[in-house]
Amino acid sequence: MGTGRNKDSHNGWHPQDEDRFVDNRYIHDEDYADYEDYDDYEEPPARASRVSRASRPPGTIPPRRRYEDVPSRPRQQPPRRAVRQIPVPQKRRTWPTLLLGCFIGMVLVIGVLALLVVLGINSIQNGGKIAGLPGLPVKKPYTQTLKQDVKLTQIASIQVCDKIGNVNLKVDPAATTTTVSALKTVQATSDAEGKTLLNQVAVEVQPPATQTKPLSCSSTQTATPTAGATPTPATGTADSANALIINVTLPKPVDNQVDLTITMPPGIIQATDHPTAPIHIEALKGNIAVDGLSGIFNLHGLDGNVTVSHAVLADGSVLETGQGNVGFSGFLLLPTDPQANGRYMLRNEKGKIDVTLPANTNVTLDANTNIGAVHSEFPITVNNNGGPVNYHGPLNPTATNTAPATLVLDVSTGDVHIQKAKEMTQ
Repeated sequence: MGTGRNKDSHNGWHPQDEDRFVDNRYIHDEDYADYEDYDDYEEPPARASRVSRASRPPGTIPPRRRYEDVPSRPRQQPPRRAVRQIPVPQKRRTWPTLLLGCFIGMVLVIGVLALLVVLGINSIQNGGKIAGLPGLPVKKPYTQTLKQDVKLTQIASIQVCDKIGNVNLKVDPAATTTTVSALKTVQATSDAEGKTLLNQVAVEVQPPATQTKPLSCSSTQTATPTAGATPTPATGTADSANALIINVTLPKPVDNQVDLTITMPPGIIQATDHPTAPIHIEALKGNIAVDGLSGIFNLHGLDGNVTVSHAVLADGSVLETGQGNVGFSGFLLLPTDPQANGRYMLRNEKGKIDVTLPANTNVTLDANTNIGAVHSEFPITVNNNGGPVNYHGPLNPTATNTAPATLVLDVSTGDVHIQKAKEMTQ
């Protein structure tokens, strides 16, 4: 420190400085080779000493250049880069987007509702089927009428099986023989298809023909039901020679039906004062109408009305349907034995029950409705409170004799109406 620069050394160090450097240096294994090279270092030849400024002759020192004498160069400016302006994001308004979405949603909803309305109207106009729309084959009805006479002077039982179609069974005072008329209706897209489908619809009437196909009725009844009870299922065909059997077979369960009309002369069934001839009719999709007959009725419908008029119901009769009305106007053939406990049943799921009886009818009334009311012209007390209504008691409280039978009127949703007949003819 403070000794100055050593002019005799090539690096200006003093000897003591070299020792100090070696002593203070950290020598590692990897640096040892370099350290040995440092010891073997040969000094280069000495340079000629520079002439000091003090030894220069006067006047040999070049004059200093003044700052203003130095030519100046124009200062180069770096190229300017174009500044790209970043647009400031503007806040979008939500109301236009929301209104547009609501408008599109309303248009879609209105379009769907309009389509459903068009399809519904089309279905109603075409009997529950969609037809006449673009891209769909157009079907039209094809009909065929058949008429056949039945050569029977006395009929012991009647059985009609027609799954789709109306059944009308009546007594005509002007008729001299029993006739069966069948109106076939099919839906087809061409004349050839319509003709083929009409030929596939089978209407078998026995007699005179013999049944070749299984009965289409879902449940058949015995020819002679037990009095006082609902008839029990049988094998399907009546073995009596005087049995009238009409069986309808359809090729497919949609787009076709057969409407039957059976006309009979008076007295062809009732041979005595106590009719017991079984009359079994099943029409699941269609109306059933019986007029002027007497016997043990078993009329079964599913979607349609069941109506019996100018008739005599024997013990064990059942009139029922699912969706539709049940109506009866006539007499109840009461058992002569008070202990017989006869039973007549009218029931449906949704619809009304309408019964018209003579004013002196003496039966026990069992009327029930879950949703509806019971209205009667007979002097009975019923509490119609808007909920389930039940009545079990005498239909005619003024009667002196014990009622030998029970009339059951049962409806799930609908009203029960019981009227007195003004004038009853059989």
